[in-house]
Amino acid sequence: MLREKTIDLEVPDGFSFWTTVGFSGWRELAPYLYVKGSKSLVRFHGLSDGKVVRITAEQGAEDAITLSLESVEELDGNDLEEIRNTMRTSLSMDFDLTSFYDLIEGYPEFSWVAEIGLGRGLRSPTVFEDVVKTICTTNASWGLTKGICRRLCEKLGAQLEEGISTFPTPGALASATEEFLRREVKSGYRSRYLMELGVKIESGELDPEAWWGSDADISSLKTEILAVKGVGEYAANNILQLLGRYDFLALDSWMRKRFSEIYGNGEPVTDDEIEEHYAQFGRWKGLVMNMEMTKEIRLSVSP
Repeated sequence: MLREKTIDLEVPDGFSFWTTVGFSGWRELAPYLYVKGSKSLVRFHGLSDGKVVRITAEQGAEDAITLSLESVEELDGNDLEEIRNTMRTSLSMDFDLTSFYDLIEGYPEFSWVAEIGLGRGLRSPTVFEDVVKTICTTNASWGLTKGICRRLCEKLGAQLEEGISTFPTPGALASATEEFLRREVKSGYRSRYLMELGVKIESGELDPEAWWGSDADISSLKTEILAVKGVGEYAANNILQLLGRYDFLALDSWMRKRFSEIYGNGEPVTDDEIEEHYAQFGRWKGLVMNMEMTKEIRLSVSP
C-alpha cells in the first residue's frame, strides 16, 4: 500500500505552470507522464536514499504548485526538501529571465511572450538525464525517442509499482551491455554512447552536473559537451538550452522548415541566413527563435 503526502512548492514571480509544462516535449518522455485534460504532470522519481516516489504536480494557490506524493516508504524531511528541489529544477524555476524580458520589450511582435509567462521549459532534474534524452532524439522520430526513454526506465530504472519505474542512474547504464541496450531498449547505434556515458560518469571521468551554473565561457562549455560521444552540433546546442544558455540555435530539420515557411516563402534557407536573422538577440537568440518558431503551438497550450 502506498503512503500519501501533499506539500506545496513556492513559485517565482511571473511563473506559469502550464506554459512551462507545455513549452517542451520533455513532458512526453518517461519518467514524466502527462495526460491532456488531467491538469497535472507526473514524475516517477528515485531519491538519493533509494526511496521511489510518484510526484504529481498541479497548480495550487496563485503563488504555489501542489505536489501530491505517493511512496512505499515513509518520506522524511530530507526527502521532502529533495523533492522540492527536484521539481524546482525540472520546472526551470531557477532561470533568471529578467534580461530576456527586458530585451524583447523592444520588439512589439514578441509582447505575447511576457504576457503569458513564456520562457521557461520543462527539463530533467539532472543534466545526465537531459544528455541521455537528447542523444535519444538524434536521428530518431519522436515516437522512437519516447519508446527508448520508456524502455530505459522499464528495463533499468527502480520500480515503484509494476509498470512504473524511474529513470536509470549512470551506474545502471554503465552496468548494461551494448547488446542488452540494443535488444531490450532498442536504442540502436546510440546504445554504445549511452553505455559509455554511464561508464565515464561512474568512473569520475565526466561530471555533466558541473555544467549547470558553470562560469566557463560558452564556447569552452560547448566544446566540453561536444566531447561526449553521441553529441553533435544540434545535440550540444539543445543541451546548452536546457542549461539556460541560449547563445546558439538548436537547428534541426523541423526548425529549418518552419523558418523557411515564415521568412522564405517555403523555399530552402541556409543556416547562415537563419543565424544572421537572430544575431540581433545576442545570448538570447536561441530562446527567441524557439518562441517564434513555435508561437502557434505555445498560444494553444492548455491543460
